[in-house]
Amino acid sequence: MENRQLANVVKNVEQFKKENIQILRKNINNEILNYRKNLPIENLSEELELQIENEVSSKLSEFNNGIDLKPAALYYSLKSEVELDENISEKELTYSAYDFLEKTTKSKFLKKILKELKRETKK
Repeated sequence: MENRQLANVVKNVEQFKKENIQILRKNINNEILNYRKNLPIENLSEELELQIENEVSSKLSEFNNGIDLKPAALYYSLKSEVELDENISEKELTYSAYDFLEKTTKSKFLKKILKELKRETKK
């Protein structure tokens, strides 16, 4: 049972990463379209478009690799907290998850998001 739960957590994390990369790509493409409207047509060579696409892909790949959530470690950390305190509330467990992720991630962007989530959870 435990291995299946952990596999589900890992699967959900991977799905989360995939969905967020798709959302980011869509937002970036929308911003590029807005800039294209303001630029003269002759400045948009195929070479420039390819360079932009390569840079966007590179940055999104870097971002995706930077989302180091360590789902197995998180799972066992939260499981141990539940073992130590069976009456732990969902809010406390959520805060603990955000805290764990903030401490273990190397991504500055993700750290900022997690800090904000922790603040919201404390309220």
